[in-house]
Amino acid sequence: MRSIARNKVKLNSNTGILPPIQRIRLEKIRKESKSWVPMWSGDSEYEKFEVHGWPTNMVVDLGKRLCTCGFWQLSGMPCVHACAALARVGRRLEEFCHQWLTMEAYNNTYAFHINPIPSQAL
Repeated sequence: MRSIARNKVKLNSNTGILPPIQRIRLEKIRKESKSWVPMWSGDSEYEKFEVHGWPTNMVVDLGKRLCTCGFWQLSGMPCVHACAALARVGRRLEEFCHQWLTMEAYNNTYAFHINPIPSQAL
């Protein structure tokens, strides 16, 4: 009960799409993505990239939210390769995080409360 109330108050003052912990994680990934070089494949939607990080190459599909490393599909948060491709097209990283990681989902989690109960003696 205390944990729910404490988190509700803590997250109430937050602004933005992502909660603080997710924003910090995404910022760390964004910084690591600067060493990867995205190359557009030429598709008409400007969504498919080959991302080079010598000697490794990864394939990123922004439209399907897929990367060959699998991190994006497993975590719901864009991987370093996807972040490099998103930076190339000028898109906001927060918009490509799974809905479960957003403030809306956290607010829905803490929208309820647990009713207090009297002690066992009563």
